[in-house]
Amino acid sequence: MTIRVGLAGLGGMGAVHFKAYRRIEGAEVVAVCDPEPKRLAGDWSGAVGNIDAMSGGQADLSNVQRFADYAEFLASGVDLVDLTVPTHLHADMAIRALEAGKHVFCEKPMARTSAQAQEMVAAAEAGRRMLMVGHVLRFWPEYLAMKEIVDSGVYGPVRSAVLTRLSATPAWSWQNWMPDATRSGSAALDLHIHDVDTVLWYFGKPLWVSSVGTVEAGGGVSHLVTQYYYDDGPAVVAEGGWDLPSTFPFQMAARIGFESAALDFDILKKPTLTVYTAEGQEQPPIPADDGYRDELAYFVECVASGRKPSRVTPQDAAMAVALVEAEVESVRSGRPVEINL
Repeated sequence: MTIRVGLAGLGGMGAVHFKAYRRIEGAEVVAVCDPEPKRLAGDWSGAVGNIDAMSGGQADLSNVQRFADYAEFLASGVDLVDLTVPTHLHADMAIRALEAGKHVFCEKPMARTSAQAQEMVAAAEAGRRMLMVGHVLRFWPEYLAMKEIVDSGVYGPVRSAVLTRLSATPAWSWQNWMPDATRSGSAALDLHIHDVDTVLWYFGKPLWVSSVGTVEAGGGVSHLVTQYYYDDGPAVVAEGGWDLPSTFPFQMAARIGFESAALDFDILKKPTLTVYTAEGQEQPPIPADDGYRDELAYFVECVASGRKPSRVTPQDAAMAVALVEAEVESVRSGRPVEINL
């Protein structure tokens, strides 16, 4: 059985997904949708992002149906709709696809607001269709390796964790939507949410959060540092921001301290992941996997088998959006915010 995929949004992430599906057995991109004629013609030279994988180049779309109109795209006979569109469009486009009987993969963040995210959850349940959000770190080799170490308890309980995600100000987005907080939610929702989801995945829901950050003139939080509080749990901090100069390299990093060891991950280092103990240091074996390809392959298999995604559920993704909103509230109020989710 081949899952017929329709890809909506042909920017940097759309290019990543299009290339990934070519390496997934049992899936075929049969339709694409984008408002730009240039992109529908296969010219993705302007499709870039904060990592090299997002470089688009030229795409052969000769055997793919191409649509500028989303309604016509939904009527084209696809089984799975993959949304790699600006954040403020996620909820409406996902709900329309679910109501049209399609399974939906939606890039993170799930929606512009947690209320919209809950509407997506309800639409998936009402239509009995599958919905998964692209929290790719749950498929990223180093983050999977760190999760395994955390869960194993081999070095004792976690005492501290510091997660970092920093970027130059994005200047590559379609119609400059990313720096527009009304559309993207700024760095807090678009960038930092990766580490928010990791905090939830590794340590569960915190009792409350305390955040400080930079609020831009348009109201968006472009840089923030958050402490997550747990009863008798580890000290957990995450920093995220995209208010840095264009020459600043994209960085994602993590440092986790255990009772008898510490691990250090930094995408800019080689090797990327090192564990330090009293006896010395070692580098856990990291498979040469592609998180983007693996998350899509997982969802395709879920659709083919009829098994709902469990590695990242719609409820997980909705909670990440709600937790970001609590952090933004803390930044703006200058006070800790209790988490009642």
